[in-house]
Amino acid sequence: MVNQKHFEYKTVSISPVGIRIKGDDISEKLADLLNNRSNELAKKRWRLLSILPSLKSEGAVAKLLVTFERAVE
Repeated sequence: MVNQKHFEYKTVSISPVGIRIKGDDISEKLADLLNNRSNELAKKRWRLLSILPSLKSEGAVAKLLVTFERAVE
C-alpha cells in the first residue's frame, strides 16, 4: 500500500489594527503582520499556501486572507 499524505488547512485574516487615515499606505504594516504570522505558524509546521486580498479601501488592500497547510500523519 502506498503511503499517502493527508493535509489540513488553516485560513487566517490579517489586517492592521487601528484607525486608517485616507491615503495611508499600510503595505509595510501588512508585510510585517504577514511575516510575523507566517513565521509563528511555520514553527508549528504550517506552510503558506496562498494569499488573497479580501478588503480594499480606496484602492489599497487593507486585509488579507492567508491560507496555510500542513501534513497530517
